[in-house]
Amino acid sequence: MPKHKCPFPECTYETEDISDELAVVMITIHNTGAHTNTPAPTQLTQACKVERVKRPNVCAGGSSEEWSYFITRWQEYAEATKIQGKEKVIQLLECCDENLRKDMTRNEGGSLVDKTADEVMAAIKKLAVRAENIMVARVELHNMQQDRDEPIRHFEARLRGQANICKFTIPCPTCNVDLNYTEQILRDIVTRGLADHEIQLDLLGDKNQDMSLEEVIQFIEAKEAGKRSAGRLQEAQSLNATRSQYYKAKRDGLKSQHLTTKDTCYYCGQNGHGKRASKSIRKHSCPAYGKTCGHCGRPNHIETVCLQKTKPKPPLPQKANNDQEGAIFDSLCSTSCGISIDHHLYNQLNDCWVRQSSKPQPFITLATTVCPEDYKTFGMTPPEIPRRRLQIPVMADTGCQSCLASMKIIERFGLQQKDLIPVTMRMVAANNKGINILGATILRFSGRSKSGATLETRQITYVTSDSERLFLSREACVALGMISETFPTVGEASPLITLPPSDASPGNTNTTPKQTPQSALTAPCNCPLRQKPPPRPTQPPFPANNANRAHLQQWLLDYYAASTFNTCEHQPLPLMHGPPMRLMVNPDATPVAHHTPIPVPLHWQEDVKAGLDRDVALGVLEPVPIGEPVTWCHRMVVCAKKNGQPRRTVDLQALNLHATRETHHTQSPFHQARSVPTNKKKTIFDCWNGYHSVAIHPDDRHLTTFITPWGRFRYKTAPQGYIASGDGFSRRFDEIVSDIPDKTKCIDDALLWADNIEGSFSKQ
Repeated sequence: MPKHKCPFPECTYETEDISDELAVVMITIHNTGAHTNTPAPTQLTQACKVERVKRPNVCAGGSSEEWSYFITRWQEYAEATKIQGKEKVIQLLECCDENLRKDMTRNEGGSLVDKTADEVMAAIKKLAVRAENIMVARVELHNMQQDRDEPIRHFEARLRGQANICKFTIPCPTCNVDLNYTEQILRDIVTRGLADHEIQLDLLGDKNQDMSLEEVIQFIEAKEAGKRSAGRLQEAQSLNATRSQYYKAKRDGLKSQHLTTKDTCYYCGQNGHGKRASKSIRKHSCPAYGKTCGHCGRPNHIETVCLQKTKPKPPLPQKANNDQEGAIFDSLCSTSCGISIDHHLYNQLNDCWVRQSSKPQPFITLATTVCPEDYKTFGMTPPEIPRRRLQIPVMADTGCQSCLASMKIIERFGLQQKDLIPVTMRMVAANNKGINILGATILRFSGRSKSGATLETRQITYVTSDSERLFLSREACVALGMISETFPTVGEASPLITLPPSDASPGNTNTTPKQTPQSALTAPCNCPLRQKPPPRPTQPPFPANNANRAHLQQWLLDYYAASTFNTCEHQPLPLMHGPPMRLMVNPDATPVAHHTPIPVPLHWQEDVKAGLDRDVALGVLEPVPIGEPVTWCHRMVVCAKKNGQPRRTVDLQALNLHATRETHHTQSPFHQARSVPTNKKKTIFDCWNGYHSVAIHPDDRHLTTFITPWGRFRYKTAPQGYIASGDGFSRRFDEIVSDIPDKTKCIDDALLWADNIEGSFSKQ
């Protein structure tokens, strides 16, 4: 038979003189092994995806060590990204935080994009590095010590970072080359700052007293590794010894039970086969084995040794019937489930529960320091540490009887556990578990009040390792003016606000209002909480003249900031007293309902939705409850204001056609303006959300329903665009201001006049 060659060019392989079928198999095997393409190494390398390099950050007021670290990170970032020219300058500027970038722009008088990278780096360093005396850095370096359980390599890294800014160099007098003696300094500091005194003694007692820094580190590293290994070995040995002792005691106990023949058998009361022999021994030796007790009915013991006090009653025969079977079936098929709800807070103004998260824990940042004078007062030697004034966030815990701090926070002042004051105090946490007290120190806490006054308190602070925070006690909170000395007292925190009772009907006007402390209200913003107006001032705080007019105006705005001039959009509006307004619509009218909303332009949707949410928070609107049928349903119409912002309205024309007015006359603005005397001091007011301070009856809310792309809403207060809203508001407002002389009013605008500024002030 002929031989067969490989079909690939330049391949010399050929088969033997075999059959054609076998030759085909051999050629296939050859092609698979010799001519299979494999990807090149470069292709595999290109398939790997490298993680993006993170850009370093820098902020103002840093130390020289932090600046050195930033320079190193920036060089690595620039090398990895290969940025050059203007792009490098932009990336360098983006490394600065917002405050540093703002200060640089102010300092340079404009943008720094056109400058070189070196010039920008110099400008950043000028503002980012806090100027320090090199002596201070060297003193801090010499005071550094190794923390407990800190590896020696980590301690060395901390020392090198601080040593880089100490500049341990000296010029050579002959060759003018700077000689660096940092290694020698670090070797001595490492030896002095060791936390393990045994390793320190071994290092100081070693024959080789000329070791380099690296040799010292290796010596300490070996000692630390040996101690860790010895500790694990001792734990394993003690565990094995404890296990062996346990098993030995167990074997001895079992053996003594089998071998002791003097004890009385627990099952039959006889001697000779042990107190509690095994089952195999009792089967041949115990006469009670296999018998049933005549007192309790249990097997393998007799009545004379039975420990059962009373004889169990025999079970009563039960007749199975359909009722019992049904009860059993019901009990097997019944299930219980709990209702899970989110956290809610009760809103007094709206008289309802509102889903809202709990307030965050009360943290406040206070200036904290350790003063040697406080130690001398108690006749104690103060610790030798530099005086530091740190801004530390503390938790104002009114339930804490003594100040408590974490050891990590105390170490920031330079104090170690050996510097703490020994105490015998025992403290218990809220879960009745003890707190490990390491000692105590004396701290001074100070802060600035809103009026600018500085308040300070000195407190003995106990130190623990069970927490990571600093807790301020009740006495400290009182000393800093956070709470009063009579805390807790109901109604002490804020004035009272009058609200309608929760059980009052909408049309009942004779109910007695209830009072609730203002602290029960919450607001998700920094606006003052709404409350009743404070007592009316008896006299002006400044002389009532034209020079102080602006000051008097501002004083009134501040004095009534939480009541009259409170325009917060996150708190429900206070409502006018009196019966709610009824929407008098013809009951025979055919309701008009639109089921498709008018589309809102995309660039307005966010603002329109925010306006709806704001009115819901104010108590003006409410979403239509689930399951509420549609009767009247109007359309929301959005149009543009003069400034391009959206104006949201509701088309109530169909409802107005069948509505009846509650007519109340208002004099024309022309006649009102003519009635104001000349040469008078005038004061003008404008009611904010005036119509929305008139509540409508709950039975009439469905008449104001309107549809939006975000669902159906309805009014809880008088809507603008309804034919009778102006009548209802004007009637109520006129009754409120009816006793005020020298005034005129047009809808929600009012004007008062007086002969002089003092007279105008007395009308407020």
